[in-house]
Amino acid sequence: MRIIFAPLLGKSEEVMHEKCLKRKNPWLREHPDEYFTPRHYRKISSGKLPKFEDHDDNVFLDIHTKRAVLEVSSSIVALLSYTTGEQELFQSSGVIIENDGNNGHIVLTSANLIRRPTEEDMVEDKLADSLKVMIYLYDGQSYEGEVRAYDFHYNIAWIRFQSDSSLATATLRQVDDYININPAKEKSFQLRPHSSHFNLFPGHAIVAVGRYFAKPFDLMAAPGEFILGRCDFDCEEVFTGTCNTTRCGEGGALINMSGEVIGVTFYYDFGFPTPFLPINIAHKCWENYKRYGGIWRPSLGFKATNLYTADIYVIEKVIQKIPSICNGVLVEKVIQGSSADSAGLRLKDVIVQCGGKTVRSFLEFLEMVWDKKVGDVLQLSVFRPYQNDPVDVNMVVDEVAVEKFNRWPHNRRY
Repeated sequence: MRIIFAPLLGKSEEVMHEKCLKRKNPWLREHPDEYFTPRHYRKISSGKLPKFEDHDDNVFLDIHTKRAVLEVSSSIVALLSYTTGEQELFQSSGVIIENDGNNGHIVLTSANLIRRPTEEDMVEDKLADSLKVMIYLYDGQSYEGEVRAYDFHYNIAWIRFQSDSSLATATLRQVDDYININPAKEKSFQLRPHSSHFNLFPGHAIVAVGRYFAKPFDLMAAPGEFILGRCDFDCEEVFTGTCNTTRCGEGGALINMSGEVIGVTFYYDFGFPTPFLPINIAHKCWENYKRYGGIWRPSLGFKATNLYTADIYVIEKVIQKIPSICNGVLVEKVIQGSSADSAGLRLKDVIVQCGGKTVRSFLEFLEMVWDKKVGDVLQLSVFRPYQNDPVDVNMVVDEVAVEKFNRWPHNRRY
């Protein structure tokens, strides 16, 4: 393995890099010649968490990126959490998404901010003891926040704080992950009717935005692209991008080039890839909490993705049997004993309809399920590559049990 540095690293920095390489980092294994700057490791060895700009590809931002970031900057905050004895627990970023009246504001961030500390590889699904959360604005003003709601399954939290005046809230734009894979239907492509969603394609420019937690509370930005890659998180709803972030940016906003928030970012190794939860999921959870006082988490009983990620021979067979198809949901794994298993859903099934409506994408299908209740029946039309006719599958809607929550890694790296 050959690692390139410029200038050459000192002995302590080489040791630090070797320690990082020994941790499970698939991106580093696949990119052995990747360039890392010494200042990133000096920050770590000095006990200071690095900023986004400590990665060279975040130093010089083009004018379009700067304009997009400045569109949302005033709603980007830094957060610090403390546990028993004022012991510092976690540093993260967040975004103000709502003003609930009387200068009360809601910040969306990562639930890692409020979890009980652990030395295990996976974080605990428990609130920290004697939790205290501080919020820092762009101008250095600070406020103590209170945990309004949280969801350990999707690893997100909503923190409320009372300010002295009304503050700017970010513009949220839900994601449409539809991509037409049928060249014969290209001319008929259109967004979902009356859609206000942002159609996200691989290669689209995105920016991870955060705020540093210490004076002068600098704004941080990491440009990148949306990719179809996967990280090894349990959460199937997580998408990925190439933004090169640091740990204190976790929970920050992922924006498009219009400065609209389309996701919540998480930290993963050295930021390659950068996982993010589409804002659609956070929006559904929050609206559910406000309406019912709790968060409803539908269980699919299977792992799935968009049809366009399937092997080309599978896509070809689907198009041959259903010439009008543009996309669908590909079943990657059926969980044994789940309602999907009981209903007869199989590996590599392609869901093309739900309740008589065409399924255009994975996120759209998830929204269809989210609108149901436990015990409701989903009437699915499923295509199997080696059968001529679609198969009807009736699946009972279930809820994710606490013991089946997504597991989230304990990031000790910076």
